[in-house]
Amino acid sequence: MIQAFLSSSCCDCYTVAEYEMLDSTNTKARQLAENGAAEGTVIVAHQQEQGRGRFGRSFFSPSSTGLYMSVVLRPRIAAEHALYITTAAAVAVAEAAENLTGEPTSIKWVNDVYCRGKKVCGILTEGRMDGDTLQYAVLGIGVNLAPPSEGFPDDLSDKAGALLQTVSAETRDRLAADILERFWRYYTALEKKTFLEKYRSRSLLDGKTVHLLTADGTPTQTVQVLGVDDEFSLIVKGEDGNIRHLSSGEVSIRL
Repeated sequence: MIQAFLSSSCCDCYTVAEYEMLDSTNTKARQLAENGAAEGTVIVAHQQEQGRGRFGRSFFSPSSTGLYMSVVLRPRIAAEHALYITTAAAVAVAEAAENLTGEPTSIKWVNDVYCRGKKVCGILTEGRMDGDTLQYAVLGIGVNLAPPSEGFPDDLSDKAGALLQTVSAETRDRLAADILERFWRYYTALEKKTFLEKYRSRSLLDGKTVHLLTADGTPTQTVQVLGVDDEFSLIVKGEDGNIRHLSSGEVSIRL
């Protein structure tokens, strides 16, 4: 059980419910949030039938080889700072993955964690607005811990990777607890952005040329990535020499 691996200082921060299978941990967590679930409610599934990513994409979630969890949050922040949740989680996952594997990780703006050149984690934050503030947010984290026995689907085989070759239930639970603890430290001081430089230092895209894509995956233009600004927007330079700051809701990125 994940709760057993949380430190005494963080054990009261979370209440964890585990399921063998769900359509989506984010869907379940949102239902609970709508019904008043407390901040720190964590939903974990060993398999998802309809795992989701950004822009409505699916997230491959086979049985027993990944960590699929969602956290109900009730942040006291302005809506324009909601991206801090995703970026704080990306740093927490990256650090926990490095602690587990002893290998460096990188973050592909804005929400994907890479190890050994392949994507090992995706993060999806959803929420409900109440005026200019968030009524609640649901933070979804999916980590590939080991390759599925049948391999990744053809459309993912060149992109997706895993942190380990094999995984036990204890390893999964320890990693989940490590991620949750690291995230909570950042979350409780979210607007101080203590994780900003840690995010920047792991930026996968800095200096690279990338394609900007529409929601359906159609390339729109090619730009050079200059870095990440203080609000976690991506700084890019177009072929015309103009510099823009892109928000996460504007575009998707392809190397």
